[in-house]
Amino acid sequence: MAKQILPHTAAATWSGFIYQGRVALYHALKLIAEKSPDEINALHLQLDSLEDFAIVKYNQQGNILPITLHQVKAVKSNQYSTYEADFNQLEQKKVNTGIADVEAYFHLSTQNTSTNDEIENQHPGLKIYCYDNNEGFCPLSEIDNKVKAIIVSALQKYDIPGHQNNNNIQILYDILEKKIADKVTYIHAKNHGGEAIAFAAYENPICLSDFLDAIRQDITAIIQDEKYFEGKIKSNLNRYYQEFCLDCDENQLTDNVREKMNNYLYLFNTLHSTDFKAFLQSIRPHKEISYRDLQEYANCLSDDEMKDAFFQILLAIRESNNGNGIGWTCAEGKHYYPTSIDYSNSDANKKNASERILKTVFNTMVDVPFNSDYLITSECNVDDIEACANNVSHLNTGDLGLDDDEKRNRITQWKMVSLIDLETAKNKLND
Repeated sequence: MAKQILPHTAAATWSGFIYQGRVALYHALKLIAEKSPDEINALHLQLDSLEDFAIVKYNQQGNILPITLHQVKAVKSNQYSTYEADFNQLEQKKVNTGIADVEAYFHLSTQNTSTNDEIENQHPGLKIYCYDNNEGFCPLSEIDNKVKAIIVSALQKYDIPGHQNNNNIQILYDILEKKIADKVTYIHAKNHGGEAIAFAAYENPICLSDFLDAIRQDITAIIQDEKYFEGKIKSNLNRYYQEFCLDCDENQLTDNVREKMNNYLYLFNTLHSTDFKAFLQSIRPHKEISYRDLQEYANCLSDDEMKDAFFQILLAIRESNNGNGIGWTCAEGKHYYPTSIDYSNSDANKKNASERILKTVFNTMVDVPFNSDYLITSECNVDDIEACANNVSHLNTGDLGLDDDEKRNRITQWKMVSLIDLETAKNKLND
């Protein structure tokens, strides 16, 4: 066997993880649908260590042995030349680490101009991974449905009820995807604690039997738990981020920018319960955040707002100087905070944004994030929120009771905040 198996050297990135994690989940479930319980108990899914993901097992001495390696590429190009260096690298890795007998698969998200046979003839040390219908690629828009279809196959194999219920399949999909996301978050946390990310990933695989146990459990109680909806919101947040990154020009996503953005996504994914809800409320001050049930959850995040405002702001402005959080301080000592407000700068939208912010503040009593002087929007500028929201009733602090000092103070603080458009904020903060 290998004299030493070196972990995957590329740092894990959140933009890659979302698609990569779903492809890994698809393959893990495919094995569950094909193999016996004893075989499943022996196999583990290892994320971002030996490769983007790998199927491994332990020998009698407790050492990890790779069974298959999997490299995943979610890029728009369909040209062979785009992937040639990665094909070569994957083949060479097997030689360098002494695992030439281990099968290595390359996962494509776009149909390549070269056929699978042509690629494999030029690179005999790897195989192009084939999905159902023997297709050698899986677009980002189709991976969800492929995972759900393989969940149905696994349920049928083990005579688990619910395979004909689409809602049931969606819930199981959410639960399984959260297992992947939680593991990646844990690995990133180990990395932020000083441990090399590839080695943290190497030592923390997921047993395939954990996925089988997950689809066997009673989901009734799970969907009554606010944590379930929190997981769904994080899944949407990550998906919007992946789609945002894929829509960016390559010259926008330098290594430093990717690292900055990935650190933000790591931060958001490590927030839980009250902290996560406070984060959502802080970036959506114009809409009240709640997700106690499916209807409330559906209104928590808008993909257009996240892509057109929030992620654009994080992309365009330098790295945060708010410690481990988000937010910026300019040369004049003023504090700025990003939002998902994507209103235009028309008078009607200025008024609408101002009214909604003050109404939300009154109902939720959310703190001004980062003690901000300015909330950054996509285009909307409002110097005086209170004056702009001139017909909002019941927000006069004089109408509050004697015991409402805290509420009065918070409303007063919010009335002092201004809205500033991204371009203006960028010029102030990036100088």
